[in-house]
Amino acid sequence: MIGVISAAATRALLGRRRTLLLVLFAAVPVLVALLARDRGANASETAAALIDVLVIRAVLPITALVLGTAALGSELEDGTAVFLLTSPVPRSSIVAAKLLVAAGGTALIAGGSALAAGLIVATDSASVGVVLAAVVGVVAGAVLYAALFLAASVVTNRALIVGLLYTLVWEGALASLFAGTRLLSIRQYILAIVDAVSGLLSRPYGNPFGETLETSTAVVLGAVVLAISVAVAIARLRAWEIGPAD
Repeated sequence: MIGVISAAATRALLGRRRTLLLVLFAAVPVLVALLARDRGANASETAAALIDVLVIRAVLPITALVLGTAALGSELEDGTAVFLLTSPVPRSSIVAAKLLVAAGGTALIAGGSALAAGLIVATDSASVGVVLAAVVGVVAGAVLYAALFLAASVVTNRALIVGLLYTLVWEGALASLFAGTRLLSIRQYILAIVDAVSGLLSRPYGNPFGETLETSTAVVLGAVVLAISVAVAIARLRAWEIGPAD
């Protein structure tokens, strides 16, 4: 059943103009990488800065926000979700299928952007290791962001605004002012994972992604965010009431 719902969600979510716009947005880091290559800077630091600033901070959360909120929120708003909600399909299967498509689409777009942009500026094994580690982190982040925004779309019809406030204000402005906000920042979980994986794949000079959380802390907190997001989405769908007009 999950496969059937996922296939239908893929056609509805990834077959529209929004996907083309997201792909064009994801191409921006690649264009910047073409301009930044061969500048004489440390390749690991260049790749890390490029991916962090343009992909992890921008392409990844925006793509996850668009796909995550549209995967289920759009159907709830226009009423087409009534066909699923009145069927005997378990709510957990609906959430799992929608999350699979939203996270998979985000990982494909943002991960591809990180890989292409990073390999353009990578010039040695250390920088390639940083790029591959960043892709792993982006894929993990795609799952977390998509789950969070999917849950938000079930809780409120202002999920896009909530998501933008979270990524721009909480993870952007407040993270630079208050160190404690890092514990509730998906971006920080991603950087911790990237730092750990890059240490396994290569030994880049210094710490190209700066100070990060402990890997164990990031993994545990990321798992908590995922579990809570999925649980909230399932609970809200179970409590969803179908009006007489539906």
